[in-house]
Amino acid sequence: MKFEVDIIVGLQSVASAGLTVFFEIISLLGSYLGFIIVFLIFFILRRKLSYVFGVCFLGGVGLNYILKVLIGRDRPYVAHPEIANLSNTLGESMPSSHALCAIILAIFVCYFVFTSTKKPLPRIVAATGMSILAALTFVSRLYLGLHYLTDILLGAIIGAIIACMGIIWMQKRKVKDAKQK
Repeated sequence: MKFEVDIIVGLQSVASAGLTVFFEIISLLGSYLGFIIVFLIFFILRRKLSYVFGVCFLGGVGLNYILKVLIGRDRPYVAHPEIANLSNTLGESMPSSHALCAIILAIFVCYFVFTSTKKPLPRIVAATGMSILAALTFVSRLYLGLHYLTDILLGAIIGAIIACMGIIWMQKRKVKDAKQK
């Protein structure tokens, strides 16, 4: 869709070396680097949560890879010569694994904070911080010329479904374990 190309071209019209480095760092924090950091924190503080988080994250990445192969959508910079590849990334475009990862990361961090404290400030900080990280991750993928908006939306939806399924499973398990005691 033309509007998706226009969004990317508009973002890239303000491209600079500094902005490109910033968005590459954001892409890392919103995906694999963020996963490693959060997984280690969960592993230390709440081991069962780290396992479910890990399964959801890695399962989501695996599912995403399969969907990319099945859908086979070219990246924006391949299909549109006016779009630059600012990150030297190859492969298919849809769905965005970074969007999927950022949403799983955000939901699990918020779940952890909301189940750890009833204090409003940490909850507000977690929800705001994770929303900003996810949004910046989405923008980074557009800016870098790697995804269309619909790639990001599909990745985010899949990530939200996977994260919610993991949390619902954990909650049901917690209730079942409490009944057995």
